[in-house]
Amino acid sequence: MTQAYRHGEIAFEVIKELPAGLIKEDSKEFLKGSHGHDHTFDKGELYYKEEDENIFGYFVAKNTKLYHEEHGDKKVGKLKEAKLPNGIYRLRRSVEVVNDQLKQIID
Repeated sequence: MTQAYRHGEIAFEVIKELPAGLIKEDSKEFLKGSHGHDHTFDKGELYYKEEDENIFGYFVAKNTKLYHEEHGDKKVGKLKEAKLPNGIYRLRRSVEVVNDQLKQIID
């Protein structure tokens, strides 16, 4: 069974190791949500790699907090905050089944 954490339309899928050849990004933004709200983080390493319509990168969490205007456990200014366990993750756009078809979640 695959373990994953969801933060709005992003699914953080737990993996054992990063693929070879990735280049670390300087950005603290995973992606801009469908309503224009940024999905951001404070600590960790982000690697963009568009593999298909759902997988868009990889992330190494190290004492990481995620931020978004709509998703999180704790309010910090105008953003909500959530903690992501330390680990290595594949970044996926979340999908749901609608009328027997997979559709990307729009949050």
